Amino acid sequence: MTITLPPALDALLARKLATGKYEDAGEVVREALRQMDSRESALELLRQEAALGFDQLDRGDSVEMDRDTFMNHFRHRRQAA
Repeated sequence: MTITLPPALDALLARKLATGKYEDAGEVVREALRQMDSRESALELLRQEAALGFDQLDRGDSVEMDRDTFMNHFRHRRQAA
C-alpha cells in the first residue's frame, strides 16, 4: 500500500520516527489508527450516554452528579463496554 501525505503530515511522520519510539512509518500509522478507533469508540459511548441521560430527564428520572463523579461513571462504563 502506498500513501501520499501532504507536507505537514509527512513532517509529523518524520518527527515521530526521529523520537526512536517507532521503527518504521507503518508502526506510526498503526498507532494513529488505534488511537483514532479508541477516540471514535469513546465518542460513540458518550453519545449513547447523552441520549440515555436526555431520555431520563424527559421522564423526570435523573440523578445529580458533580464532574468527577460523572467522569468516573463514564470511565467505568467505557471500560465495561
